Amino acid sequence: MQLETSSWTDIEAAAPTTALVPVGSTEQHGPHAPVGPDTIIARAMAGEADREWDGESVVLPALPVGVAPYHGRFPGTLSVSTETLRRYARDVVTSLADSSVETVVFVNGHGGNGETLSHLAREVTETRAIELEAYLWEWMRAVDEHVGHAGGLETSVLLHLCPDDVGEPVAGDASAWSDTVDGGVIHQFTDEFSENGAVGGATEASAEQGRAMFETAVDALVSFLKRVESA
Repeated sequence: MQLETSSWTDIEAAAPTTALVPVGSTEQHGPHAPVGPDTIIARAMAGEADREWDGESVVLPALPVGVAPYHGRFPGTLSVSTETLRRYARDVVTSLADSSVETVVFVNGHGGNGETLSHLAREVTETRAIELEAYLWEWMRAVDEHVGHAGGLETSVLLHLCPDDVGEPVAGDASAWSDTVDGGVIHQFTDEFSENGAVGGATEASAEQGRAMFETAVDALVSFLKRVESA
């Protein structure tokens, strides 16, 4: 069930025990994609997993702005600090403490959020002040292929989910993230190695490939939810 389209009486009657929290980002994704793919994809995957598995779950409203300062030189990018994301997400989770929810799963669509959410999940689980367990799930880790940034796979998923919002796919100015040299980060901003902001070629992207990738990721999320439930 979707929290934001349900009444409080519906939520009380359903008594969900697992909350899915989509977490995304608002950032440039090259000249062909909108700035919201990380949120769009996380929200869609959480919603589909909620429909497919047989557990008692609820999808919370997405957190649409994440940690993305390295895209900040491109128009349209929004970003918050790691501390702001951690505190905001923690407050959202804490507000569930007196509900029927026992488990929270962050469904993350943006790599820049991963470290913060991973630490937060562990913190929530360990603290006695909040009687909840929290976990991090990322679709980028659930698929076997390199996702890139506005590259072929991510663009394909967008063509499956929201084709009207995607322009003519382009080739990225970089084939892979290029920020680590001799053990240190040398490129701290995306425009230092990719002029158009895209990493990986998207010219071969297709809705068919996107549907297959989306289904693979959702199957993995459903499997993860089952594992968490039985843990």
